[in-house]
Amino acid sequence: MTPDTPVADVVIVGAGPEGMAIAHAFTRRGVRDVIVCASGIAGSGPPGSTGDPGPGDGAVHCSSSRPATAAMAWAGTHVFENAVEVLGEDVGYRPCGRIVGVAASDLGGLDAGVAMRRALGIEVRRVDADEVTARWPEIDIRGFAGFAYEPRGGYADTRRTARAFARAARRGGAAVLTRAPAVSVSATRDRVGGVRLSDGREVAAGTVVVAAGADSPALVAPLGVHLPVRAAREFTLRVRVDHAVGERPILDDLPHRRRLRADGPGHLLLGALDPAPDAFDDELTARASAHLAARLPGFRRSTPVAAFGTRRDAGPDHLPLIGSVGPDGLFVAAGCGEHGLAIVPAVGTLVADLLCDGASARPDIPGTDFRPDRFPARARSPRPRRPRSAQPPGAGVDSGEVFGSGREFDFGRGSGPGPRFGSDSRSGSDSRSGSDSRSGSDRGFSSDRA
Repeated sequence: MTPDTPVADVVIVGAGPEGMAIAHAFTRRGVRDVIVCASGIAGSGPPGSTGDPGPGDGAVHCSSSRPATAAMAWAGTHVFENAVEVLGEDVGYRPCGRIVGVAASDLGGLDAGVAMRRALGIEVRRVDADEVTARWPEIDIRGFAGFAYEPRGGYADTRRTARAFARAARRGGAAVLTRAPAVSVSATRDRVGGVRLSDGREVAAGTVVVAAGADSPALVAPLGVHLPVRAAREFTLRVRVDHAVGERPILDDLPHRRRLRADGPGHLLLGALDPAPDAFDDELTARASAHLAARLPGFRRSTPVAAFGTRRDAGPDHLPLIGSVGPDGLFVAAGCGEHGLAIVPAVGTLVADLLCDGASARPDIPGTDFRPDRFPARARSPRPRRPRSAQPPGAGVDSGEVFGSGREFDFGRGSGPGPRFGSDSRSGSDSRSGSDSRSGSDRGFSSDRA
């Protein structure tokens, strides 16, 4: 590090919804000295072309079969429903509801999942075929043996969600860097020192949170950390149909591993629930189109107009990996992508809780369920260090306070290594200006979820 190295309490690598939600959660806890950097390692980038619906087609639902992630999704659903109040702007959330259809062999699992979620207070229930056809008149329900309906499920815009969390975090004092992404995490001996940016500059920090989706394993591997997060690619087809389609519930067709939802007047999105090949081809599109024609026989014509391959990340046991790993001060939040947007707000809150307090504030979302060292890898148990600027639990949260303006980071005014959690040494920590004018800071966001 050099005398002009900028410093922060926390650097977050990953400018997708999770990274921005983590930054927002820190600022709500009173930790203002936070910098968010995009991931810039090879292979990273936006999930697809402009208009890409994002991982899970932007779905917000509580379908997880695990209680902790179901509780996270339920908490997130409330945030999406109240995004204007919580984040200050609309994120394109549409509470259209969600239907899951299963084959006879999966009825037991459907009932168990409904019972588990209802025990958590989640609104979900079994419904019969008549109710399904009333909500989706065009659907051919042959092949389904049972259904569950989640009335408060829906979908949101992935990029608008990331931007809303980013702007809310900036109002709380965080800085967002988008023009020079982080390419590596710096460490000396057994302690994290910060991150190196693509233009060669460094940002010093006592804590680095890697929330870069499928890029996370490559970022921590040079530090001797094996992060067993796999990358997958979701296939989504946007189809134009021959007459207008009003709002319909999301349909998860488990027998055929497909997801179907409306996408504005005259368009549908057809997604695959399983990973697709890395490249699209005519056969893949033809199979999807044939499935759509069979499931929606009332549409005389359907024309594919766009195809998307969205990268997302998943853990080996279908739970995220959230906790401390490797050198002191290194923290990860990865493997979240397969759960869609719903868990994003709760991921942010959990990371801030673990690093500020050492434990989750919610008994139904225990941090121990997500510890990275539950796998045979070189990872440490969470050893959080309370940020110097953290407020007591609950202070400033939901209090209606007006957050201070975000600050532009000045790379020419830092003064050496950044402070670590619990440290009283904050040399250079006030090196950012109080201006909220950030050229480029609200542009270029993409989901880091694989």
